[in-house]
Amino acid sequence: MLYPEARAPYNLIFQQIINGIQAEHKLQLVTYPLKKNYDPEQLLAQLSSDNIEMVITLGRRGFLMADLLMNKIPFVSGALPLKPNGISGVSLIADPDSLLTKLLELAPNTKNIHVIYSPVNQWLIDLAHYAAKQRQLSLKSYKVNDLSDAIKTYKQVINNANSKTDALWLPLDKITSNERVVLPLVLEKSWKNKLLLFSSKPSHAKRGTLFSVFPNNEGSGERLVQMVKQLYFQKTKPGVEPMKSNKLGVNLRTAGHLGLKYSSIQLKTFSATFPIPE
Repeated sequence: MLYPEARAPYNLIFQQIINGIQAEHKLQLVTYPLKKNYDPEQLLAQLSSDNIEMVITLGRRGFLMADLLMNKIPFVSGALPLKPNGISGVSLIADPDSLLTKLLELAPNTKNIHVIYSPVNQWLIDLAHYAAKQRQLSLKSYKVNDLSDAIKTYKQVINNANSKTDALWLPLDKITSNERVVLPLVLEKSWKNKLLLFSSKPSHAKRGTLFSVFPNNEGSGERLVQMVKQLYFQKTKPGVEPMKSNKLGVNLRTAGHLGLKYSSIQLKTFSATFPIPE
């Protein structure tokens, strides 16, 4: 397993993924902490010398090995916001299926979901349409190409949405979830209109969306082991999967503003709640 060498607390995510890998893979696990200036060719020779049969790469530093490993050693990648590109792995991008499951748990009266996205996320929106259809939800998707188009579309969607049945989803998208321009605008307008807003980005629940999700890193590690074994034994590529194992962060102030209440049993299932009591 290849992962960036980092000091605490920056190594916590990688250590959690490693814990998941070790839980799923009971045989020998050889770890290779990578320094910033490591030599990929030298590392490839080391892997060959060590008779490594399967590889998991974590983070951007490990992903630098992808081209060298291709067609030599079965490998999968994690701890990155991967998109389909011919490589297999678990993306940090949340699975729309799990997002919609959590949405209906928190706001069961939701009927229509609006999402504004840029072309690079078409693969994710396709998954979301399928997940919505399975739940008899209407997903209305709006493709935009730039920031000004995104802002105009957000204003139109929020002004026309029905606050009793509609929700607005912020995907992980550099254009349509822009932190400096889009997020403050959408938070303000959705709050004013009492429109349910949820997000794929972990930090957004703290900022004011009803909920957001963050990775279950141990679960990601377990899935990475399953995928690399599929590559090794079955010779089939599982491709890139969105993160299906997620934890839930909920903004209780926003929930109260929207008229949503949760039982003590529900509250215990939330991994994080905001605002954090002082």
